[in-house]
Amino acid sequence: MKHSLLCFFGMAACALVLAVPLAAQEKTALSLFEQGQAKQFKNDFYGAVECYREALELNDRYAEAWEQLARCTYELEEYDLSLSYADTALLYSKNYSAIQNLKGMALISLGRLDEARAVFSSVLAKYPNDIEARFGLAELNLASGSLNAAEREYSDALQRDGSSRKALLSLALVSAEMGKTAIAERYINQAMRYHSGSAQVHYLASYLASRRGDAVEAERRGRSAVQIDGDYDKAYELLAAVLYSQKRYAEVIDICDFRLGRRRNLATAWYVKALSQLRLGDEEGAIETFTSGLSVAPDDEVMRLALEQLVLETLPVEDKRRGEWAQYHIQKAGEYKRNFDGPSERFEYQRALAVDPLNTVARERFADMLYRDNFWELYLSQLKFIENNRVARTDGAASVQADENSPSMQPAQKSAQEIKNADTIEALESMLRTNLSHQWNIDPFYLDKTRWNVGLYYVDGNVQLIHPDAEPVFVKAVHDVFNGVPTTTISMRPQAVSGYGEAYRLARSSGMDYFIILSVQEMERSFSLTADLYLARTGTKATSLHIYRTGNDRVANSLRRLRQAVVDILPMRGKVLKQSQKTLLVDVGKSDGLVKGARFDVVKKGAITTADGGTGVSYRDSDRLGTFSIDMVNEEISQGTFSKKGFYDSLNIGDEIVLVKMPEKTDEEDADGNAVADTRPAADATGTPATESAKKAEAENLKESLKAPLRETPLLDLIRLIR
Repeated sequence: MKHSLLCFFGMAACALVLAVPLAAQEKTALSLFEQGQAKQFKNDFYGAVECYREALELNDRYAEAWEQLARCTYELEEYDLSLSYADTALLYSKNYSAIQNLKGMALISLGRLDEARAVFSSVLAKYPNDIEARFGLAELNLASGSLNAAEREYSDALQRDGSSRKALLSLALVSAEMGKTAIAERYINQAMRYHSGSAQVHYLASYLASRRGDAVEAERRGRSAVQIDGDYDKAYELLAAVLYSQKRYAEVIDICDFRLGRRRNLATAWYVKALSQLRLGDEEGAIETFTSGLSVAPDDEVMRLALEQLVLETLPVEDKRRGEWAQYHIQKAGEYKRNFDGPSERFEYQRALAVDPLNTVARERFADMLYRDNFWELYLSQLKFIENNRVARTDGAASVQADENSPSMQPAQKSAQEIKNADTIEALESMLRTNLSHQWNIDPFYLDKTRWNVGLYYVDGNVQLIHPDAEPVFVKAVHDVFNGVPTTTISMRPQAVSGYGEAYRLARSSGMDYFIILSVQEMERSFSLTADLYLARTGTKATSLHIYRTGNDRVANSLRRLRQAVVDILPMRGKVLKQSQKTLLVDVGKSDGLVKGARFDVVKKGAITTADGGTGVSYRDSDRLGTFSIDMVNEEISQGTFSKKGFYDSLNIGDEIVLVKMPEKTDEEDADGNAVADTRPAADATGTPATESAKKAEAENLKESLKAPLRETPLLDLIRLIR
């Protein structure tokens, strides 16, 4: 009997012991929701989404799970999905205002600003003291570019909650953006008084100190942020930028190595480390670091620009690694070709050839584009370069292998492409014997076609959170893209200027026609560029160019658009090369966008100046010698009829021509559809776009200006991070 009882109690105990873990393993909607909350608190939004989804499978009316699912998808920037989840949460939840506010924020991110404003207004109509709705309205105003209205909304929120971290930090950032440095400092100090244990408060205090040039305070606050939260990578990133600004490059490298030890795919860490190595004189180490960074972040355009600029400055043309870096642009060009985007394809081949001038594949494909657009002379010059380079390499190899006692070496077997190139060169040389250059005995490729000299400057002051010290990289990149514009020379100053006054002095004393003050703002998913174009003679502003791009290749697209925007407002000018009675030969042609029937004023050499204000040129009527109309167009030169003004013909070789009128587009005009349409001056004497491509670009700019005013900015990015 005792034995039976012992067995019974033993079995019961075992069953009880086994039942406990089984019960613990049973998942409920509540337990899954709590797991999701824990992961969400650690910013593991993917894991949180998984938990909330599982909870909803057990209870599809779980309002809190729907709400938090909407918040997580919002953090993951899936705004359409977040909006859908928020609408579902509203069906089951009484937490009306919180979900409506989240819905409004998602609508802002989707660019549906009017709908978002209606949502926040409805919340405030029901709950006048709801500060989250006021935050939403403030962000709406920021997205619309109204800093004053945003400041009022944040101030109203602060009046309702005097210790609100988001209100204090937002007011500090907005005040700094408005130039109210003392007020911004007061708000950030108040935030630190209430929230001294918040790493984010110290991070933003470091940012604001860096913005006003107080590197010591910026470093102190940055170190406080990482001491409070050792996993706060943004704070480490900012601290590295602050130390870099103090030229403490060895410490910067240590921080970057620390960050990369945690996560190898941090593009900014590779970038700043390479810059620091470069400043320490380790050029080869910088190239290696840039290359490693691009292997994990191949789409980091700024890092690629920095690498290519370093390669162009330091490595010999024969370095075999150039081919590997050029391959990236060759592949990009192939993608643009499949999308029938000729100008972008041409741009990428130019970048490939800049990195590796001896790259036969890139040059042959670039030559094929010229052939496709009927630029026979330019096509022939590229084929000759390929052939001459091949012969030079072959002769060089032979001289190394042979000595005076060796037998004569057999010629290398030519490939099918080389045979084709040789045959094409012979055919083109025969065909072009009837063109204008042969008739007038002039080689167009040795002509100096420079017509415009533009100075390029930037003012140091913007704090770049993503790529520190990026302004010199962008300035060099702008200089490089203008290398493909033979009529326009960009004079770059790699160091920052103190402001407009110094830029004006430098441009005027250097004899520039215009000067540009460039500023950039780089965000995680967008890039904006502002170029203020001034007249170097008078110092007055001619125009302001604002370019905003998102998505892949946004930096390259912005650079190309800036180039086109500048040349579109530069008048077409040329020079008289030769004269025979009433027939003139001038140094403008099809590559400049000209067609038969284009009319010009002929002006005395040196008499054309920039207008006193705006775009266009100016010259006295007494300096106008007559008119010129094009009768025959070649690629680089044209021939036409000169009609003198007055009784005497006072024309001299070297006098200038300036476009007055382009004819209506004809069937024979094909220049505007080709790949060089965005690399040439395209305006008449008044600065008005004269070619079809320039007119289309102007219309496209007008369409962009009519779009919703939502623009991602560094200020908006920072405020959205505040929790």
